[in-house]
Amino acid sequence: MAADDTTNMEVVAMSTEEEAPLHPPNQTLYVSNLNNKLKQVELKKCLLCIFSPFGTILDIVAMNNYRLRGQAWVVFAQTEQATLALSKMQGFPFFDMPMRISYAKAKSDAVRKLEGTFVARTPEQMKEHREMEKRKSEEVRASKAVAKQARREEEALEKKRKAEEERIAAAMNEEAPPHNILFVQNLPAATTDKMLRPLFSQFPGFQEVRMVEARPGIAFVEFDHERRAGAALAGLQNFKITPENAMKIAYAKR
Repeated sequence: MAADDTTNMEVVAMSTEEEAPLHPPNQTLYVSNLNNKLKQVELKKCLLCIFSPFGTILDIVAMNNYRLRGQAWVVFAQTEQATLALSKMQGFPFFDMPMRISYAKAKSDAVRKLEGTFVARTPEQMKEHREMEKRKSEEVRASKAVAKQARREEEALEKKRKAEEERIAAAMNEEAPPHNILFVQNLPAATTDKMLRPLFSQFPGFQEVRMVEARPGIAFVEFDHERRAGAALAGLQNFKITPENAMKIAYAKR
């Protein structure tokens, strides 16, 4: 098939991830959600095999370029044949993927040639069209690269969050030797560092309170020496922030 024979098909190409729109019945079927790993020649042969029982096929258009993979156009000699094929083959498991079929938006070049209305594009128009398709393919690849990077960043944050949860769980379940950081739990969920600071700052050597956003109800309190941290631990152990919340304090795991 000549390059300009695919023009109308390419112009109305849709993403295989989108729902096919409804167009008036015509001789050309737009088939999407196809296995994009199939080579062009193999894909066209397979489509010819499964659609030819429904009538005379004038043409099958499938392209190898990045944006148009996973889709094809099947051109029948008569609209009735295309309609029958659409009704019978909708959702057909083609290489384990259900085909999505709709009428094409525009007449195929094969039909226009039969009608005598086909007008070939000039070399300049074809060049412009190829450049436009190249830009669209580059935009799709760039968009996927951005999405991939976003997923990587999200996975990294999730990994960091899980590591923090594991560290907290370890601190809650294991006794650590004395040192300068205390692990405080059983706090009300609404507790803030400003609420805890007055309690712990009355002990010499107090440095800071660190809340854990991912786990309300716990905190880390740092002193300048383990001996001073021990004094705060002894002085505030089981101190009731509320009648229902008695603080549980231990040395944090290193």
